[in-house]
Amino acid sequence: MKRIGMILFAALATSMVNAQEITDTVKTSGNTMDVYYNLHTGEKFTADRDNWDIAFESKGFTASVLINGQKGIMLYSSPYEVKDWASFDTTGYAAWPTTQNSRESWSKGAFNHNLSSEFDLGWGTYNVSNHVITGDSVFLVELEDGSMRKLYVNELASGVYKFTYANVDGSNEKTVELKKNDIGAQNFGFYSLKDEMFMVREPDTEEWDVVFTEYISPIPTGPGQFVDYPVTGVKINKNVQVAQRDGMDVTSDDTSNLNWSTNMTEIGSDWKSWNGTAYEYEEDRAYFVKLDGGQMWKMYFTKYEGGPLGNFYFVKEKMASGVGIETIAASRVNVYPNPVNQGSAINISLDDNTQLVEVRVYNQAMQLVSVQESASIATNDLVTGLYFMAVETTEGSAVKQLIIK
Repeated sequence: MKRIGMILFAALATSMVNAQEITDTVKTSGNTMDVYYNLHTGEKFTADRDNWDIAFESKGFTASVLINGQKGIMLYSSPYEVKDWASFDTTGYAAWPTTQNSRESWSKGAFNHNLSSEFDLGWGTYNVSNHVITGDSVFLVELEDGSMRKLYVNELASGVYKFTYANVDGSNEKTVELKKNDIGAQNFGFYSLKDEMFMVREPDTEEWDVVFTEYISPIPTGPGQFVDYPVTGVKINKNVQVAQRDGMDVTSDDTSNLNWSTNMTEIGSDWKSWNGTAYEYEEDRAYFVKLDGGQMWKMYFTKYEGGPLGNFYFVKEKMASGVGIETIAASRVNVYPNPVNQGSAINISLDDNTQLVEVRVYNQAMQLVSVQESASIATNDLVTGLYFMAVETTEGSAVKQLIIK
């Protein structure tokens, strides 16, 4: 009996390491939609890619302000300060510096460039005494239809953004407020200068891991020469890390020697290339995506259809444990009652500073029969007998035996 138990546990360990690969497709409707994707659930949140012009960061303390560069929005850093608002003039604007959103961090939008000190946020300066960011720079925003607006961010105070914009001749001036609380659990609040309205267009930050989108990237046009051009690719959410692995069979789960990055375009677009006739993809390239909380997924691409389709084809696989998460002592996981009467609930308690991530229940044939994220698991659908529970936590994973009578 002891030998059988050891064999079963070994099989369970193998099953946990070699998780099932899942093939999925994300359709962006001819690259007109952003698709926010949850690796765990496979849920897709779709948003019109071009229905916004500027966006304001709600999470963190960097007060990032984005532009919708892929839509064709241009942002010019003018030589005017806020005090010069009334005398703003676009003469010679073509020579003014232009800025784009960072390709590395959500916390550095197009408005957050040309910083002169640690308290400079680009569009304004942080006051350490009252914790208010006061705007000091006027920008020129050129919309996709060629029309222009002058704009400055008045301030960010007590969780409220205030910004002012008008036609370049000063007409149709508007001052608008956006409360971070109204943005809710999303990373950014979005605004359309043309339609003069705010919108919620992304899911709560806890509900997505990667977004299939388009962004501006420098494309080489000659030796030492580059031009900014929109590319289709994948960005990661805040608090997500990615490691790119090359030169190995993509089906391999080898996670040794990974170099982790928080660069939001680490997955990006360079896994595919255009050969003049069709898109090719890097056949030996896999990405490992480590989520906030420790879960890790492997992801690799198998096909991309551009043009009127904009379809991403990829394979994902949940890894047994993330980098830095090892097997923990089973004594740190308490399952009760055990044995349990069929139909009654099983409860799981953990030691201090440990949080439950997921519970996988296997029968004696090592078949996965249940996946739960709750510390209370119903047994209504489980027949009497011996089971094994793979309990994954933020500190590691443990295997517990369960008897249902």
